[in-house]
Amino acid sequence: MNQKFIIKFEQGTLEQSYKVAETDVIGGVNGVFELLDDTFIQAVLDSFNVMRASFIEAYKRYES
Repeated sequence: MNQKFIIKFEQGTLEQSYKVAETDVIGGVNGVFELLDDTFIQAVLDSFNVMRASFIEAYKRYES
């Protein structure tokens, strides 16, 4: 039970993962790919930018 699709994005040292229950997706794996539209991909890229900026700021505080 508890079957999930895991959608994982990587950019350099950063990673984002999304878990979707199989029961929430119509059409199996093909349905997962339908979720990955241009709007979602842009949101993922925007999140990577925020993640990178947050890490850089934290690292600068660490170096001080």
